[in-house]
Order: sequence, then C-alpha cells, then structure tokens
Amino acid sequence: MDGLDDLCMDWEEKPARGSALDIQVGGGHYKDMAIQPWEFCQRNRLTFAESCVIKYVCRHRVKNGRQDLEKAIHNIQMLIELEYPDA
Repeated sequence: MDGLDDLCMDWEEKPARGSALDIQVGGGHYKDMAIQPWEFCQRNRLTFAESCVIKYVCRHRVKNGRQDLEKAIHNIQMLIELEYPDA
C-alpha cells in the first residue's frame, strides 16, 4: 500500500468517537468555542475568504495573537480587491 492507502486504512479502522465536531486535530482552540467557526461559516454560506476572516478573528486570543488579526485584515483586503475592483 502507498502512504494514502495506509492513511485511509488507519482512519477507517478507528472506532467512531461521536461527532466530528467533538474532535480537533492539533489543539482545542476551535473545539472549546461555543460555536465552531467552520460551522458558523458553513451555515451562513460564507465564501472561503470570508470564512478565513471569521476563523482568524475567533482564534487570535488563544493561538497566534496579532498575527491572526493581521491575517484577517489581509483576507479582508483581498476580498475588497476581488469584490469591489472599481471602488
């Protein structure tokens, strides 16, 4: 088996542990929130770029601090350029 097959086999063999919302790989900065950013974004049909803004703003206090806010600003700047090119 190649690496991908091994990964899929490992995933399939793991026992079900409830909802995927209860699991976070690499920390707890989303799982510990009342509403996970990805769920909020999905339910509100936000675009990828809009979702990134929400994600970075929600996690800045518990993950990367100022850098996450700068990433949110950068995503907003890109959104402005793409959505309002003539403004």
